[in-house]
Amino acid sequence: MNTAQQHPQVNRMTCGTGGRSGWHLAPPALGACLIALLGLTATGCGSKPEPAVVDQRDVTVTMPDSPASDAIDAPLTPPRVDTAAQTAGTGEPTADTKPASTASAATLAAPTGGAEGPEDWTTWPQPQVALVVTGNQHGYIEPCGCTGLENQKGGLARRMTFMQQLKDLGWELVPVDAGNQVRRFGRQAEIKFQVTATGLQEMDYRAVGFGPDDLRLGVGELIAVAAAEDDPQDGMFAAANVTLIDPSLTARYKLITAGERKIGVTAILDPQALETPSSGEIEVGAVAEAMTEALASMQQDQADFRVLLFYGEEDAAAKAVQQVAGFDLVVVAGGFGEPLYRPQSIEGSDTKLIVTGNKGMYAGIVALYPDSDQPYRYARVAMTHEFEDAPAMRQLMANYQDQLKALGLEGLGLRPVQHPSGDRFVGSKACGECHTTAYEIWENSPHAMATESIVHPGERGDVPRHFDPECLSCHVTGWNPQHYYPYDSGYLSLAASSHLTGNGCENCHGPGAKHTAAEQAGADVTAEQRDALRLAMRLPLDKARDQCLQCHDLDNSPDFHKEGAFEDYWAEIEHYGLD
Repeated sequence: MNTAQQHPQVNRMTCGTGGRSGWHLAPPALGACLIALLGLTATGCGSKPEPAVVDQRDVTVTMPDSPASDAIDAPLTPPRVDTAAQTAGTGEPTADTKPASTASAATLAAPTGGAEGPEDWTTWPQPQVALVVTGNQHGYIEPCGCTGLENQKGGLARRMTFMQQLKDLGWELVPVDAGNQVRRFGRQAEIKFQVTATGLQEMDYRAVGFGPDDLRLGVGELIAVAAAEDDPQDGMFAAANVTLIDPSLTARYKLITAGERKIGVTAILDPQALETPSSGEIEVGAVAEAMTEALASMQQDQADFRVLLFYGEEDAAAKAVQQVAGFDLVVVAGGFGEPLYRPQSIEGSDTKLIVTGNKGMYAGIVALYPDSDQPYRYARVAMTHEFEDAPAMRQLMANYQDQLKALGLEGLGLRPVQHPSGDRFVGSKACGECHTTAYEIWENSPHAMATESIVHPGERGDVPRHFDPECLSCHVTGWNPQHYYPYDSGYLSLAASSHLTGNGCENCHGPGAKHTAAEQAGADVTAEQRDALRLAMRLPLDKARDQCLQCHDLDNSPDFHKEGAFEDYWAEIEHYGLD
């Protein structure tokens, strides 16, 4: 009996199997269903990315005293030419686009001249010193690799290689970061914060601010990582308006002597960027007062280049430096736009503004020169696959995964919770007892190999990731793909859950214990109950795309976001329920 005969309303089945109806796909993690295409598998990358927000306002960039260049973002060797295929879905501008800004035109001045293309920083003369500016890593310590590493930007390992190439040219570097190293809270986020801080120390970061998500880790974790042992000036973190219990634990500002320059750096966390009020042990003070105090200290110490690291919206940062004059540069993290090609001018201020972008996908270079007519040059640099992974950071990533393995799910505070349906997972093989053709299609798809792909990754294969909840969430059966925890009866380990490896049928169709039991000969259910269980396993196809996005997010599956992609993906895995 075919599907249509047994289930009159069912014409076609979907990924996996289990009884979802005609032109229907399944509930909880349909992302699994469509990852098969192009050999993709889905996994977390630090934390699940949010859809990119592109602001279309006409705020463009200006640095009239900076030379024009037709070159685009590139590593030192060779210069890189982006293509649409390389940049689709990654936020990297193509030839027909330019980066967006989220600041209002009322605050940021319109350009008065200068080229709109990026600076060819590979042609610059050697500077006295070069700042490397980053921020808003947001948990992305490395690209996940789901769509191939050549399609993804970011990662500490690439950043370290980029900085080493600059050092090899004889450039003296002052790396600074505007903050927000993590996204989530909990034990894994705490470990990730520790790992990131270690990486930044190995890259010799001189000043690092705090972001709102960092503060959610709690004062104890922050002090353990960020507090200076003796003199706050010797510590890596700086915060003008963030106090961790005692103001003496972190520097209010840093005075950095490098390349015959005295560089003052301070960091501000805009209270408006906090999603929840800070605890009593963590104080986030007024912006203008803290900026004024830090600036006075810089001036007293005769800093000749003064930098404000600002976590918050661009417009808020612009207004802050309008109110407190004296900074040469404000570096903004926390907005939604990509880094612009040039620093922006701010009405009524001599301070220039640049943004870091999101997820650590870019690093900025601010090269300082003694020339009074052009005291510095700026360029953004995309952290692409053309910067090879630095071995030291690769080892750090391996150590991170080892920590997750040692702690296990329980040590990470992850305990299975009941699935919203109240049902339990039985594994794809149980589905295949009836849905033989559908099971065969699944078994020969990359979905079935999803777990294997993180046990033995094709790229960066020296670091397995099957103990990482942010990877497991889309690579096994029976997890919440967006919140990184297992459901009751979902996958726990290779040894305990061999029947739940792969991104299986139930990720799309929902847990099937009740359905499979009701279909057994002699099952103590009425026809109405059996039909109701079959109906519960259905999801209309016109609602399926939203479910796919649970794993087919912008970073992990950029092609899925193109017009008509859903239909193309579905055509490749189209299958029926029963033979």
